[in-house]
Amino acid sequence: MRLGETFLKCFEAPAKREISFCKEFGKPRLHVERYLRELHKLQKMTPTAHVQVLSQYLQLAPHLEIPAEHPFARPVLRHPDFSPNNILVNSDNEIVGVIDWQHAAVLPLGLCANIPSYFQNWGDPVSERLATPMVKRPENFDTLSEAEQESIKETMRKQIAHFYYAALTMKQLPDHFDALRNYNSMLRAKLFTLAGAPWEGDTLSLKHAIIEAYQKWPIPLEKSSYPNVVNCPVQFTREEILKCVTDFAQEQEKLQEFTEMKACANVDSVGWVPDDEHLEKSRDIARIIKAGLLEHSTTELEREAIRNHFPFDDHDEDL
Repeated sequence: MRLGETFLKCFEAPAKREISFCKEFGKPRLHVERYLRELHKLQKMTPTAHVQVLSQYLQLAPHLEIPAEHPFARPVLRHPDFSPNNILVNSDNEIVGVIDWQHAAVLPLGLCANIPSYFQNWGDPVSERLATPMVKRPENFDTLSEAEQESIKETMRKQIAHFYYAALTMKQLPDHFDALRNYNSMLRAKLFTLAGAPWEGDTLSLKHAIIEAYQKWPIPLEKSSYPNVVNCPVQFTREEILKCVTDFAQEQEKLQEFTEMKACANVDSVGWVPDDEHLEKSRDIARIIKAGLLEHSTTELEREAIRNHFPFDDHDEDL
């Protein structure tokens, strides 16, 4: 099998697998992010819509390959969930092991280069520029409310984690860093990741990435030649693009609100608090936030979303 055929299978296989799963087992379900459900009027998402978007991705896939001679084509081993939960550290703060490799894969560097979700802070202007973050608290920090202090600490933590992960990558893995800061390489990785992710009610993220590719087409990589450039195989009307971009921006705004809520409640990005003492305090803060949101709700839809889909409430996973 030629290397180009291997790359094509690499781009296509996860999406084809997800299409098969959605067709056979997929059922309508609410969005996995509870805080976004109000935007979708508390309606269940359909797997059929996701299959349609995955089919558009498969039309792009043959044109996303990374030329075999390109540095980003080098095969590397990719850990599926590089987060603190899977990093073993001894009493001297030395890394002694990494666990949870069962879904590891060997993929082209261009598809692996990213900052793991636990450490990344994309969307923040400082982090987007890879600028040196603030490492000292503001002079008026002690005069601020507890909620404001927690928000500042969480912002600093995220900026510092993002910066140092990128800085150490640049120093120790320069080719990985080159892929990390290459927009068209990262767009390929985003498309590949979203197309292969298990469907949990979110179709908009993949559609938005496909529209990004459509607008940037043919998304070439530096140091490569593309003698047979073709028109983008998927097309969108201006109205479709505007709606998708607007809906995506609304979701990002809501997710930022949720991030700020978690910072106020001292809840980390994966839902953990430092200890039992903080747990009770976080619960109290969450109850205050919920009561405040209910008090300022103006529609029955808002009230229902807060009463029955508040992200900090205990709940069974409903599909």
